[in-house]
Amino acid sequence: MKIEKRLLHSQFQDWLNLQVARHLEAQAAKFRGPAELAEPIQIKAHTTDADMVHA
Repeated sequence: MKIEKRLLHSQFQDWLNLQVARHLEAQAAKFRGPAELAEPIQIKAHTTDADMVHA
């Protein structure tokens, strides 16, 4: 029973995170200018240190 609850909780968290991401993307789209729309940024994790993130 614990495993089922944990799986359900995990699925709910994933769904909720997706909803929040969609909402934030929609909000960000309102503030973007034409130049920002044409130039997406890529974020990559640093290969030697997983805690470092480079944009």
